Amino acid sequence: MVIMGGTAIAGAKSCEIVIQDEEMEVSSATQGEWREFISSIKDWSASCGHLLPASGTPMKSAAAMIGQKVTITFQTDMTGDTLTGQAIIKQWKTAGSVGNLATGTYQFRGSGPLV
Repeated sequence: MVIMGGTAIAGAKSCEIVIQDEEMEVSSATQGEWREFISSIKDWSASCGHLLPASGTPMKSAAAMIGQKVTITFQTDMTGDTLTGQAIIKQWKTAGSVGNLATGTYQFRGSGPLV
């Protein structure tokens, strides 16, 4: 489940969180043949697929959310463990509908740590 600003994104059907780390090379030409790295700055992003009613899809309100900073909480498994952080909404996309449901995707860029 994904929660934005205290509101669950209804019908969340998929969610991918990517946490990565940049590294800095600290090797020197006199060290030999192996490169050496140290950890540097971490960042994260997320993409969440969801279902929503095909009629009355709130496109204008969704478009207005692009660029906003939100608090987002990910429930990582059925034990109730969560990850929470600040994120900027980078993209909202809606796709075709099947019956009374349409699919959509949110993309987020982390703006601080996930805790």
